[in-house]
Amino acid sequence: MKGKTWLIGWLLLVLTGAGVLGMLVYQVDPFFHYHKPNLEAYYYSLDNQRSQNDGISRHFDYDILITGSSMAENFKTSEADQIFGGRSVKVVYSGGSYKELNDNIENALAANKDLKTVIRCLDMLRFFDSYDYMRQDLGRFPTYLYDRNPFNDVEYLLNRDVVFGRAYEMVLESRQPGFEPGITSFDEYSNWQAACVFGMNAVCPQGIASENAEQLHLTEADRETIRENIERNVTETADRYPNVDFYYFYSPYSVVAWGNWKAQGTLYRYLEAEAYITELIVPHKNIHLFSFNGRTDITTDLNQYKDQYHYGEWINTLILKWIHDGTDRLSEENYTERLQREAQFYTGFDYSSLLGQEDYEADTYMAALMNAELTGAEPLDVLNDAGLQVSLNGAEPMPEDGRTAGVTCSGVLARNAEADDPAAFIREQETVGLRFEADLDPGYRYLSFYGQQTGGDGRPTVYVYDENGQLCASLETDLSELDTGLHQYVLDLAPCKGKVLVVLYGGALEQAGSPDSGFQCREIFLY
Repeated sequence: MKGKTWLIGWLLLVLTGAGVLGMLVYQVDPFFHYHKPNLEAYYYSLDNQRSQNDGISRHFDYDILITGSSMAENFKTSEADQIFGGRSVKVVYSGGSYKELNDNIENALAANKDLKTVIRCLDMLRFFDSYDYMRQDLGRFPTYLYDRNPFNDVEYLLNRDVVFGRAYEMVLESRQPGFEPGITSFDEYSNWQAACVFGMNAVCPQGIASENAEQLHLTEADRETIRENIERNVTETADRYPNVDFYYFYSPYSVVAWGNWKAQGTLYRYLEAEAYITELIVPHKNIHLFSFNGRTDITTDLNQYKDQYHYGEWINTLILKWIHDGTDRLSEENYTERLQREAQFYTGFDYSSLLGQEDYEADTYMAALMNAELTGAEPLDVLNDAGLQVSLNGAEPMPEDGRTAGVTCSGVLARNAEADDPAAFIREQETVGLRFEADLDPGYRYLSFYGQQTGGDGRPTVYVYDENGQLCASLETDLSELDTGLHQYVLDLAPCKGKVLVVLYGGALEQAGSPDSGFQCREIFLY
């Protein structure tokens, strides 16, 4: 009898404990399986695509859905909201198959009657997948979060990692002094830009593929696989939701990827697959299909890429603008001619011509160069533009070919390193270098220059202040990492709006610095 009582008591204890843990997960719901995030109580980190995306799609408030593989991870919903005039979420699946992406789109459409716009990348590397292909190399897919079976939710409610690694930690965090609830922004969610290096040395450090293998062509079996994949995972969904606009685009890989396909003998196969897929999609009027492979100024410039496939986030920004404006859209009337031109380029391109291409030291210089297309703001030559009033102090102009090419700064800042904040001090004091006011509203987003230490403790320091005198952007360099070589610097001005004061300082930052401290700045431009 005692044994039976003990067993019943133990079972009740276990069930009670399981119930408490399950209620904790339900209340916090770190994967949004049951409800929206409680943004007044907890901080939610968006960092698990396959576990969190379905909950985002089903429970968040939005009318624009951005999805795709790693090619879509650098999209910023703040930019999509501004360009399309709506409220967007980003649910991306790194390496995701067409089925994986479309399943999520279907779930989002079923759950959200306000969804009117879907933006999706069609990865060219996925052209030949079967319609039901799912990634098997990323661990077990959490199907219990995607189906509507309440009985297998135990895998979520009593998941050790979810209970103790998520929900319990979020509760503890919420009790810390100074805690601020919230959620990772969709601009930051899965964005890999800051962790990567771009350019020739990153994309193809071993050189360019030069072999020309015998080319394969699309087979009937390929066409059947493609047809089934596209119909089931692209066009049928659009047909079921005729009042939704689907903006789909082919991933614009770098020319190195095309060169590797040529070397492997698959270039014609990919080109023919693209043409066949386009033929299948363009008759569906609520699918707006785009190909940016014809933007060869982009695909041949490796400063746009971190590897042969992945482009910088500035290209994601431009893609939003392009698809909104209808730029490079493929239609029944134009796709044949456009894809023929594309094929002629990539089959005839001299891939060896990439050798020796300049690799920009500052990766965001490429973003600066592309900004004129995005905003219409033409570059401003700071030292030579009549519309900018530039004042110099402790700096001498460098005339060259009838213009001022740069300035040579020399001197020491009369600042106590222990007591005075350099940004506040420089804002109010005469400095060694230059200062000017500029209006960023026409679309200027970057300050670019080349610099070289000329003596002592000279180093480039840039502070940008808004109309209220508050620091909104800065570039500070570590003196120990400087040498006397010429280097490229680019400062992102995106946090700044309207009229700003820009101070570019080139001397020593404190009064204890070497008296011969100097720095030379050249080709100072606003982009």
